[in-house]
Amino acid sequence: MKKLVLGIFAVATAFSLSSAASATPITGTVGVTGGNDQWNANLVSFANTAATARDATGSLGTVLGTSPATNPATINSSVFTFSSPDVLVFTIGTSAATFTITGPVTVSLDNANFLDISGTGILTLTGYSATPATFSFDSTDSSGNSGITGSSTFGFDVSANAATPEPGGLLLLGTGLVGMSTLARRKFFA
Repeated sequence: MKKLVLGIFAVATAFSLSSAASATPITGTVGVTGGNDQWNANLVSFANTAATARDATGSLGTVLGTSPATNPATINSSVFTFSSPDVLVFTIGTSAATFTITGPVTVSLDNANFLDISGTGILTLTGYSATPATFSFDSTDSSGNSGITGSSTFGFDVSANAATPEPGGLLLLGTGLVGMSTLARRKFFA
């Protein structure tokens, strides 16, 4: 009986000390800045797909640098409708970081001077697992022409969502240990 209890204790200790086999999620934020975008109620178009990465934090800062202005960013489409998911938005460096819109998009302000959009998507970074993220896109045209005169600037900020641990594995382990201890107790008192 003592060997059974020691065996159960050894297995429980081994499971509690082992880590989950999963890739590291992305942490932090990154910004992409550029100019010459135009918008209306349904789409945003970019006359110039060249942009600059800025202000990276967390694991994004580790890979790209904390002030990654030397990392060029490419806006990967000249027109975004934001109504359909799975739109690859940007690439920083040599495909080191990408952001793809996958969820609903909210337009909070749309007029001739300002455009503010937010939503959800998937952020990828070389060496990390794809991570759910939120984005905000802000564009300003001081001329009040929705970017048509080429005087607009935009900022695209992405924040990785905080990872939440999955308690399912712990629940499964705990249930098994309770069952094994109940079985051992029955055998001991039988």
